[in-house]
Amino acid sequence: MAPKQEVVLVTGSSGCLGQHIVKLLQEKDDNVSEIRLFDRVPYDNKLGHEEKKSMKHYVADIKNFDSLLEAFSGVDCVIHAAAVIDMRFYPDEKEMVATNVNGTKNVIDACIQRNVARLVFSSTTDMVCGTEHIFYGTEITTPIPTTFMIGKYGETKYTSEKLVLEASGTKLANGEATLKTLSVRSTPFYGEEDKKFFYSILQHTKKSRGCYRKIRSLDERLQVSYVGNAAWAHIKAKDRLAVDETISGEAFFITDDTPIIDIHEHFQFYIESRGYKVSDYIFPYWLAWIVLSLLAMVVSMVNLFVKFEVEIPPVSSLNYLCSTFFFNRSKATLRLDYQPLYSPEEAKQLSLEYYKNVPL
Repeated sequence: MAPKQEVVLVTGSSGCLGQHIVKLLQEKDDNVSEIRLFDRVPYDNKLGHEEKKSMKHYVADIKNFDSLLEAFSGVDCVIHAAAVIDMRFYPDEKEMVATNVNGTKNVIDACIQRNVARLVFSSTTDMVCGTEHIFYGTEITTPIPTTFMIGKYGETKYTSEKLVLEASGTKLANGEATLKTLSVRSTPFYGEEDKKFFYSILQHTKKSRGCYRKIRSLDERLQVSYVGNAAWAHIKAKDRLAVDETISGEAFFITDDTPIIDIHEHFQFYIESRGYKVSDYIFPYWLAWIVLSLLAMVVSMVNLFVKFEVEIPPVSSLNYLCSTFFFNRSKATLRLDYQPLYSPEEAKQLSLEYYKNVPL
């Protein structure tokens, strides 16, 4: 077991994943006595979890090193989940680099200066998704792509993960211990407080007069996981890192038992729960790619003269949804003692209550 009565700090605590990590630290982790919440947005307990353990709130940005130094004092483990995810047609690449990369550098340096012995980094399988399909990819057999399918976000998560893993074994300021790090690579997740993935599909469907049109290439399989299980993997990683130094500097793919089915089938359940419909007609990928590419070209040319925001998705998002990416979690099972906490049925029901009622 990990040491008793430890202090754990969660960066990005107000985000979707951060909220679920805090919930599990409160309700499922007997090793923790104090939870520190670090986010640019004040923490609001949107999941309705227990609050029996002490929670200290820090409303600050990981780009501010002095704020990190203040918050990290006396901390045993940092779970670093703060990140900027920007999938717009014109993403804010500078902000993703500033937060995802430079902010992570700050987190590492603050851990060293404040003698925080453990750092669990929240990564993503998106950092290994390129132009090639992935079938039951493992950490050893899945290379880093030369072109990131998901663009700058995937690139910045790869760069920040590399920084975290390379920091493994660094001497802490007290000279008595070294920093132990690992990376948790979750698949794209769904569930309560999601404001990116399934949520964006619901928004798109609403704007399309309540009709979702399927686009398909051949037989794509994009693996997704329930956010509560992704959060649970971070808890298991924290505890194992306290007792097994051999996992320091390692990365772990995290999946759950959500069926690996056509992604449109996942969407359909929640779309129909809102009273929307899914079109029977399947729009061919090649045609959608041509239309979107031409539209993107026109928008880019016009933007040379008149700057404006557009709501069309980038071509990379279309490619992503029409690709096959799924992974093998054996390493996490064997070395982190990770098993999904929520069954597919539980995850579906919890998610339904959220997606059915969340304002769009």
